[in-house]
Amino acid sequence: MTHPVSKPLPVTVNLHTLVPCNYRCGFCHSGFISAKRKTIPKLELHQIIRQIAQTPQLTGSQPRKVTFAGGEPLLSSSLVEDVQFAHSHGLVTSLVTNGSLLTEERIYGLAPVLDWLTISIDSLDLETNRRIGRSGYNGPLSEAEYLSKIQLAKTLGIRVKVNTVVNRLNAHEDFTCFMRKAQPLRWKILQATRIEEENGEDFDRWGVSEEEFKMFSARHSSLEESGIVLVPETQDEIYGSYAMVAPNGCFFDNSKRTHQYSQPIVSVGIEAAWAEINFSVERFRQRHGEYDFVSGLNIKKEVC
Repeated sequence: MTHPVSKPLPVTVNLHTLVPCNYRCGFCHSGFISAKRKTIPKLELHQIIRQIAQTPQLTGSQPRKVTFAGGEPLLSSSLVEDVQFAHSHGLVTSLVTNGSLLTEERIYGLAPVLDWLTISIDSLDLETNRRIGRSGYNGPLSEAEYLSKIQLAKTLGIRVKVNTVVNRLNAHEDFTCFMRKAQPLRWKILQATRIEEENGEDFDRWGVSEEEFKMFSARHSSLEESGIVLVPETQDEIYGSYAMVAPNGCFFDNSKRTHQYSQPIVSVGIEAAWAEINFSVERFRQRHGEYDFVSGLNIKKEVC
């Protein structure tokens, strides 16, 4: 008989499956310096996914969603197989990528098993992206390249989100025209977030005040009229409000502005590992972490 967990796992779990990335964004906090492992082996990852799928949910909850992230998840040779495995276990599947390795062939390959595609777009200016570090061997992606990938994914039935990290170099930009062309279902606007061991040493080069962040969000508020759901997240809302698995196969949280890890999930079980993590249901709901994964709309619930 299955018993409910003492602290329920939220409806979305982010799987940071690997550390490597082909970009070098200056404000990045996903280098997992303290994790001391660069990737989750495929068999271990599949055990974790299976446990997530089998973890009881609150009565009436929608299917749980897993988000494949990194590093850059498209550097994994088993990504399509991993997404397929999650899909086959009844999970809603999501991918967060910088888009540089997202070829037409890969979009077609992912389309049958991927529900949500999130592309991280921090600037529409090529030089700004170079300065941020959002540029690989072939240089930064252009606005037209971002649009073509988004449009193809939507044509194939994949729901599209965009993530943007607001920092000192892009805080003045206006994405309105681009977003009206791209028409993602959701646009997550994140304040650059300090994690001491990851970006703390030079965070002052990147961080923006909450006032500057809110000005950026307000500049784009008219996009709501176009049917795009804007999801602004301040640093304070981000800390301790995500369920995340690190490349070492442990849950981790950032509630104290550093990465703190549970015991390995496959060693102690998902319930015991999750019990070791600081997680705020209130902040999770305040940042609209619960939404209808089918339509993309927010679920309006009273915050406890």
